[in-house]
This record gives sequence, structure tokens and C-alpha cells, in this order.
Amino acid sequence: MRRKYCLSLFLSVVGLILLPLYANADSLVLGLDETTYGRLAANTTLSQDVQVSAPTTVDGFAFFLSDPSGAPVTYSITDLTTGTTLFTETFDDTTLNPTLTNIAIPTGTRAWLEAYMPPLTLPAGGDIYQFSLSGAGALDVGVDPASSTGTGMEAVNGPTAGLRVWDPPAVTPEPSPLIMLGTGFLALVGVVGNPQKRSR
Repeated sequence: MRRKYCLSLFLSVVGLILLPLYANADSLVLGLDETTYGRLAANTTLSQDVQVSAPTTVDGFAFFLSDPSGAPVTYSITDLTTGTTLFTETFDDTTLNPTLTNIAIPTGTRAWLEAYMPPLTLPAGGDIYQFSLSGAGALDVGVDPASSTGTGMEAVNGPTAGLRVWDPPAVTPEPSPLIMLGTGFLALVGVVGNPQKRSR
């Protein structure tokens, strides 16, 4: 009985520990891919205008680029309809993306440089939102994307930049922790509710 009790208690505890895990990662709201490449001079801006068909929350976006010097890169989101800057940060270290060791991307090794940000909701209603980047040094950047994927957001005024935008994940627990939690609980109830007869 002691062994069954310990096993059921263990399964319950493990289930509780794993319960907060999410079953899905961020969703891709917009993906403008299959780009050609252009040279962006220092202190100039590359931007992509978008519209949303429904209120859309954004918690990260990326441009496809090469930044051989690791020079600071500024990412911004602006509501062009109202002239309001909604987000702007200088990507001069790994603060905007703690998964990176540095932001230098060598020439010939272009990659998606993603900035993480606090969730920002873009209201629908016809406003045009501009995602932009500028670098303190010259960059090789993805331009003129040939494909568009994602839901809820679309490029307007022509697709001009390689851009990916994500929204936060839904809070959906993994099924495995739920199964462990349920199994451990049922076993615990079975052990406590049906004590074995002790032999004399």
C-alpha cells in the first residue's frame, strides 16, 4: 500500500509541475518570405506597411538581414494613420532577444533577427501600421518578398521587406501533464478510499 501511495503522489506532483507548459508556440501572423537581397545604407530605413482584419496582438517581429559589424539596429512599429509610434527599441545587444549571444550576423549568413516585445494589440479599423528597421551600419536585407503566409495581417502598399510577425501563444496545457495528474489523483483516491485489510 505504501508503494502505491508513493507512486500516485509522485504522478500527481509531476503533473502539477508540468501543467503550466504550453502546447503551442507563438503563431505566425504574417510571413513575407522568399526575398531577394538589397543593401541598406547606414542610418536609412526599410519599412513594411500592413493592415489587420481583426484586433491582433503582437509580441515579436523579425527582419531577414545580415549585420556583419553587429552595429545597433532600431526596430519600430508606427500607426501611420494617427502618426503614433507604438513601439521602438534599439537592438544594440541581446536585451530584445535573450536567446542570442550577440546580434552580429556575418556577411553571407543572413538570418531572421527577431525582437521580443511586450504584447501590443493593433486595433482593426483601417489604420495602416508600419514595421521598420534602420541600422547604425550598412545591412544586407531581404526585400521584395515573393510569398505571404499567416492570418489576420496583410501587407499593403506592396510587399517591400522580408518580415515575420508573431502573436503570443494560447494557454493550452500539454495533454501529458493532465494525464499524469488525473492518473495520480485517481490512484490516490483508490488507495485512500479502499484500504486493504490488514492480516492479523
